[in-house]
Amino acid sequence: MDSAAVTLLVRRLFLQGNQDIPLPPDADLLRMGVCDSLGFVRLASELEQMVPGLRVHDAEVTPENLGSIEAIVGFLAQRS
Repeated sequence: MDSAAVTLLVRRLFLQGNQDIPLPPDADLLRMGVCDSLGFVRLASELEQMVPGLRVHDAEVTPENLGSIEAIVGFLAQRS
């Protein structure tokens, strides 16, 4: 899953698809108020549904893994 696909997913889940809100790849999703810790759980669940064979363990649902578009893409790259 590339940066564009992750960005679309984050926009769909947390911004109601709004394209007007700037969302740079390195933006901190927590600090921007895009999502909170429960949002990370929702995001992890959605990623598991979208990426065949992916299982995100509870300990992996962290800002380091899911806190930005770049972090999500990097996390998925490590897991594939």
